[in-house]
Amino acid sequence: MSILPILTLGSTGRYVQLLQMGLDGLALNYNGFAIDGVLDIRTRDALLNFKDRFDLPHVGVVDSVTWKILIENVKAVQKLLNSNGYHSGYPDGWFGPTTTAAVKKFQTDNQLYPSGIVDPRTRQRLFNPHPKDHYEYLPSSNALRSLNPHVASMATRFLELTRANQLDVHIYAAFRSWDEEDRLFAQGRWTPGNIVTNARGGDSYHNWGLAFDAAPYENGMISNDVEKFKRMGQLGLQVGLEWGGNFKSIVDYPHFQFTFGLNTWDLLNGVRPPA
Repeated sequence: MSILPILTLGSTGRYVQLLQMGLDGLALNYNGFAIDGVLDIRTRDALLNFKDRFDLPHVGVVDSVTWKILIENVKAVQKLLNSNGYHSGYPDGWFGPTTTAAVKKFQTDNQLYPSGIVDPRTRQRLFNPHPKDHYEYLPSSNALRSLNPHVASMATRFLELTRANQLDVHIYAAFRSWDEEDRLFAQGRWTPGNIVTNARGGDSYHNWGLAFDAAPYENGMISNDVEKFKRMGQLGLQVGLEWGGNFKSIVDYPHFQFTFGLNTWDLLNGVRPPA
């Protein structure tokens, strides 16, 4: 492979377009950037989302490591499509028209919407076609038992700690169905309301029982006191949870998660947390 250029905000040209095609094809175009060969703010933000997924430095620069991970992920898709009889061309790591057409054919054959992008449901069908568990079809639940047992245990310790610190905290969302996640993703994009998530169904830790939402209450209602949310967040960090108040893209004060070091593509690909 030839040496690929370093790209930054404002870069233009063919390699920016190739970057955009890769991000779009891997279902990371959550903010509607145009595939026009211009690394604008929307493209940069989608790039940052991709880099956060792989724990890369949160800077809007496409360096050799970023190129390597992006190209490897596209190659993995191309190789699986080819091995399943869907001609995506030579696995070169570029998400071009042939790969898009192969994804559409795969989606049509698997009763999925033929978008041509590897959205979470498409990824699971391709990488883990026969999962032993069926997270995709589970209903939403606010019960702690809907969470991974280790995460549920952490949530219990978290609630005990908040009460010891004179906070009346309640968990109001635990497992979230993939269909509900899709509805939330649509909000502010093609349905009314404000944007509340950048995750499609299957691409949120809520969809795997590894996250929950909590809030401090006052007089039976969710508090408007940001400082109480911040105190709650610090207590969650004390028990080992990640807190959405520290997120870089959409700051999410109610959100807590424990991921076992897995990203959602790992989960869609069939990797599971330890028992």
